[in-house]
Amino acid sequence: MFRKLMVMALVLGLVFTALPVRAAKPDATISIEFTTAAAGLGAAWGRGVVTYGDKTYQFQVRGIQVLAAGITRLSVNGEVYNLKNIDDLVGLYKKADPRGITFIEADRGMVVTNEKGVTLNLKAVQKGLELDLVKTGLTVRKVK
Repeated sequence: MFRKLMVMALVLGLVFTALPVRAAKPDATISIEFTTAAAGLGAAWGRGVVTYGDKTYQFQVRGIQVLAAGITRLSVNGEVYNLKNIDDLVGLYKKADPRGITFIEADRGMVVTNEKGVTLNLKAVQKGLELDLVKTGLTVRKVK
C-alpha cells in the first residue's frame, strides 16, 4: 500500500513539474538613456521613462556598468513585471536568480529585482554590448 502511494506521488510530481509555466505579460515598459563619466568601462547614470497603464512617468537611475570600451552613451529598453503601484518602481535593484525568473516570455537581458518584488528585464539597444551592475546595485529614484 505504501509503495503504491509513493509511486502515485512520484507520478503526480512529474506530471505537475512537466506542465509549462505560463509567462506573465509585462505590467509596464521601460526605456533608459545612460551617460558614463569616461569612455569605456565604468558606472553610468541616466534618466528614463516608464509607461504604466496609459501614463508615462520619468525617473532617474544610476548603477549600470557598461562593459565596452569607448561607450559614453547607452540606450536600454525593457519590460517591468510585478509592478502594482508606480511608487514601487523606486528602489535598489539587484541581479535576479535566473532560475526563479520563469515568467518572462521575451528574450532575457539583464534581469534585476528590487526589494518590493518589481522585476526589470533590461536589454541594450546597441548590439554586442554587455551590461552589468555596479557593486551597490541599480538605483531608481524620483518617479514623476
